[in-house]
Amino acid sequence: MNNKWPKVQLITIAIVSVFFAIDNMILAAIYGGLISLLNTYLVTRHTNKQRGRLDISAGASVGMMAFSVIMRMALIVGLTLFGLIVLKLAPKALIVGLVLGQIGFLIDRVRGR
Repeated sequence: MNNKWPKVQLITIAIVSVFFAIDNMILAAIYGGLISLLNTYLVTRHTNKQRGRLDISAGASVGMMAFSVIMRMALIVGLTLFGLIVLKLAPKALIVGLVLGQIGFLIDRVRGR
């Protein structure tokens, strides 16, 4: 992302939040969007970390990638369950905010290349 804000992702999260504000589910939509932003941060952090370490082997690089994927998926699942079970947020709004936030992230990545 080259230190730029993920514009499409943020706009998508804002639109989803406004849509669900009509049904008083805005907190769930924002929470889902925040989970997707955390995922974006972790992907960017991992990418920058690997870019800076050109002296590592291919095997170590694959190991770092696998660890990153496992860590991100565990965080997404854990935070989603926390929002659903502990915070009792609306499932539909939370999942839509998360998924559309991730789609916004993918669009930002494609636009950046």
